[in-house]
Formats: sequence, C-alpha cells, structure tokens
Amino acid sequence: MNLGGLDVLRICPSPHVILNKRRIIFLNTAAMALLDGSEAEEFLHKDIIEFVHPLDQELVLYRFSALTESHPKNAPTLIRLRTRTGAIRAVVVSSATTRVNGLRIDLASGTEVTELLKMDAALKASEENFQRLFENMHDVFYRTNERQELVMVGPGSMRMLGYTVEEVLGRPAADFYLVPEERSLVVEAIQKHGEIRDHPARLRHKDGRVVHVAITSRALKGAGGELLGVEGIFRDVTAEVEAKAALTRLATWDDLTDTLNRRAFLEQTGKYIRHLRRYPEESLLVIVDLDHFKAVNDRFGHLAGDKVLRTTAEIIRDVLRSTDLFGRLGGDEFAIVFRKCCPEEGYDILGRILSRICGTEVALSGREHVCLSVSLGATPLLAEDQPTALALARADRALYWAKAQGRGRCAFAPIDGEPFLPSYP
Repeated sequence: MNLGGLDVLRICPSPHVILNKRRIIFLNTAAMALLDGSEAEEFLHKDIIEFVHPLDQELVLYRFSALTESHPKNAPTLIRLRTRTGAIRAVVVSSATTRVNGLRIDLASGTEVTELLKMDAALKASEENFQRLFENMHDVFYRTNERQELVMVGPGSMRMLGYTVEEVLGRPAADFYLVPEERSLVVEAIQKHGEIRDHPARLRHKDGRVVHVAITSRALKGAGGELLGVEGIFRDVTAEVEAKAALTRLATWDDLTDTLNRRAFLEQTGKYIRHLRRYPEESLLVIVDLDHFKAVNDRFGHLAGDKVLRTTAEIIRDVLRSTDLFGRLGGDEFAIVFRKCCPEEGYDILGRILSRICGTEVALSGREHVCLSVSLGATPLLAEDQPTALALARADRALYWAKAQGRGRCAFAPIDGEPFLPSYP
C-alpha cells in the first residue's frame, strides 16, 4: 500500500510508527532500534500495546481513543516502552490520525529521553518492584480489551486455575467461567457502576473443579466514555464458600436421614405460608410417624433404629416431587409439605408411600429383620396457619386417629370436622 513519504520516514533519525487499528503496518529503522529489533517482520501486524509498559497501557489506550477527525493530534507525553529484550525505555511520544485512501491510520513519533532523564536506575527498580509484586501477589491481576479478551494476567493464574499465562492470553474471559453468562453479569455491573468490589463468581479450574472467586475490577474508558477494557483482580474464596456451605448444612440438615432438620423445615414451611398469603394455592401438610419404632430400638439397639430411619426416609424421598418439602421433626417423626397439590393428588402420593413402606423388610445384624410400618396424618396447609403449629396440631390429630384405626394407614384432618380415612385412587 502506498502511504506516501515512506522513504523519508524510513531514514528519519527519530522513531516513527504507522498503525491501523493499533496494529503496526510500518516502522522506520529508528523505531526498530528503539525496540531492540532489526527487521520489520519482528513487529509488523502486532498490537503496539504489546510494547508499552503495563503501567502506561491505560494512558496509551486513552490517547488512541481521543484521536478523532475533530481532534487529530495528541500533545507529547512521557511513556515507558518495553522492548523485545525486556529493556525499559522512556520516550516522549506524540501522535496524530489521518485517512489515506479512505483508511484511517495513526502516526506515532517519539524521542527517547531515558539517558537524558537518567531514569535507568529508577526505571529498573520500579520494574523489579512491579514484577515482584505482580508475580508474588496472592490475588491474580487481569486486564481485558474492549472485546473482553484477556491481554494481561498474573502468573498466579497457574496456581489458582491451572493455566499458564500463555494458555490464557487472547482468550475471552468468559471461557474460564463455570457459566459463561456470569461474565456478562460482571461486565454489566462494571459498566453500570464503573467498578465492582468482591463480586462473587465461579471459575472453572483446568482440571474441571469449581473455583469460587471474589472479583474487584474497574472499567477502562476512552475519551468518549466507551469501554476500552476491564482490569482488576480476583481472589480465591473457595475455602470460605465451602466452609459457609458446611456451616449452613450443619444448621439446616439432618445427616442421619439426609433430610431437612426440624428448624430448617419449620423455617421453610413458614416462608411458604407467607407465600400463600400473596399467591393462594392448594397445599397439604403431612406428619409421618414410624409404627412400633420404640420396640425396634429396645430390642435391636439404636444402630438398628438408625437404619430403619434411613430406609424410611429414602423410600419417602423417592416418591416425593422435586417441589415438596421433606424434613425430620425429631425421633421417628417426619413431615412433608406438598406444595401446589390438591387433596386428591396428595392422597395418591400418600397411598404410594404407604404401599412402598408398609411390609418392606429391613435386614439387621445377623439374621434379624424388621418390617416397616408408618402412620400418616394429613391436613390442608393454609395462609392462615400462622404460626405453623396450627397446621401441625391438625396433622398430629389426624396422625393419632390413624394410629387408633390400626396403624399403617393415613388419616386426613379437614379444617373443620373430624379426621377420616381417605380413599386412594
């Protein structure tokens, strides 16, 4: 392509670089020497940002974005370049933009002032400090371009995610998220607020496991407010998240039967009742009580009793729908909330629970075994059941009526009237 005047620029003693979309399409001999190169092929088609010191990249990106037809020139400024060999050079750079044959090109020219300012020692110390911090910081620094591709990342990425820096650079940041759409939410939050602090996200380690991180980042913007990229750090908080989840499980789960514990079940039932106030729907509360459980404990011991409880809970859980609540109230007593469930559908589910449990044999130590049997007490669950004890009292009344009728059956307690044995489909 004939850009005009290239022969003059080629022999000019001052460094000159011509760019298209930040990519180098021409540089003269002085510019090659400044960047410790000898052949144009070592630089052509590369992003000029690759040769700018990381601490000055944001400034250079801003200056490029400020070049427009109405503002075609930038005033000289001092920046630091990093050459092919890693040396740091201080250069006073000015830039301008124009169009040649309809193509926008940017011209940057500079004067090296490293020796003049006697900055070698200071620059080296600054670079060493930066590299030491960059390489040893526990958090991982990253920077993306306007397309959200990673253009800079700290070596801590290997420790945290199992990827080398070379494996990461140039790839979309979303590639490393457990759910790529989560990256869009991060960028949207940064664009909206300008920055985020300790934003939770889930990344995927190279070996497939999930890494929970807290992200602190800010937007890099051009003169017109356009997004040039994002930079920030992410910190591994997996241990904290897992510890919190473990504490939550301890506070809400019954490990023996793998169900909600009493506190969590009543809490979630209370929330659901409040939901019913705004969105009424038919629902049922059921209490499940093992028949003759005390006799099993007394005769065979608590380990046998635990096995009976686990087996009963497994059978019930297999029958329930994904929307139902299931928890252990204590001892040999469980409770179920059938959400969005009419009595007829509830009777069908309860009938299946009874048919699967009653008569099931549980093998114990030696040649011993016990036959399972449960009694069920059901009642409608209403928005007016505050506190939850009101509904529990009705279900309990139905339960004891079922036991009085011979156990191994289900009784239903309406809002008004006496309990009765429902007919199953």
